[in-house]
Amino acid sequence: MRRYGRVAGGVLAGCLVAGCSGLPGMDPAAWQGVESPSATPSSTTSGTRKTPEPSASAPALTAESVIKEYIERNNKANKALDEKLLATYEGGSSLAIDKAGYASQRKLGGRDSYTPFEYVKPTFAAPASKRWFLATTYWKNKKKSAKTPTFLLFAHDQGAWKQVYAPDVFDTIDADELPKIQTDASGAATEVDSADGDGLLMSPADFAKNYAAHMTGKGSNAAKSRFASDQFTTGAAKNRIKMRQFAKITEHAAPAKEYPSYALRTADGGALVFTTFARTKVYDVIQSPKRYYVFQENNGLLPDKYYKFLKVGDLVQVAAHIPPKTASPAQVQVLGTYSGIVAGRGA
Repeated sequence: MRRYGRVAGGVLAGCLVAGCSGLPGMDPAAWQGVESPSATPSSTTSGTRKTPEPSASAPALTAESVIKEYIERNNKANKALDEKLLATYEGGSSLAIDKAGYASQRKLGGRDSYTPFEYVKPTFAAPASKRWFLATTYWKNKKKSAKTPTFLLFAHDQGAWKQVYAPDVFDTIDADELPKIQTDASGAATEVDSADGDGLLMSPADFAKNYAAHMTGKGSNAAKSRFASDQFTTGAAKNRIKMRQFAKITEHAAPAKEYPSYALRTADGGALVFTTFARTKVYDVIQSPKRYYVFQENNGLLPDKYYKFLKVGDLVQVAAHIPPKTASPAQVQVLGTYSGIVAGRGA
């Protein structure tokens, strides 16, 4: 995971006359930038890819040693912007996002300013199969540490344990508000399949489908009411309003079928779900005597000002709590995200 602290950056707007100011970024996590994955839904009937079957070659799980090795490799790869080393300990959408981040950083420069970091105070949850596990931990460097946790999800892939999800919990959510994982007498957590909606407000697959619409401001009022307010969608909605005078925005999002979803049953009868979305945003700049333009802040892959249009493709990892059917209010709570630009062009 390439994290040089928590850097903000998003699409801004401007113009070439006095009195026209830039606007805040849309996505506070979208500071990374490569090739766009498919944004089409899965071919499964549930609309999202089923969690992969256990790997027969998976070694015995020692979560503490996996985290330790991950931190060491991560800092070495980040310092050198080494994609080959990155691929030895990351997979899935995390690898796609962070490879793009490396490409962006190489164009921006400044690798000498890299500050190593670690994750501390981890707690672990794993299903009985031990083919993947979840660590809830805290980002920390020499100067500061995060007040809210990061979810690090590791899965066994191609003979190694690789980090495949890394959403940061929103700073509006206290750690003690996070759902507790249900475990059996042996300490094992219970997996929830994507299509399994037993006792849940909605299945993980239905969450993915419905939230894809919600994150782009679409869906009926009834559908929107099934989601509690969260920083990601609230920030995007505010940006649409602020950008309206500069550009027409067209958005599309869908579950990213290339990347498996994972879910564990929570103690309240709900589920903690991890899903990746592919999203595209097109900014068609309004043509005016003021000559408006849009630009992507803090991204080396989109370094210019664009006077006609800007198309951005990103991947968004989402961690969410789906409550049981009996919950009141009957709302899914998105807990955190990790995202990055993976493609873009403009004129």
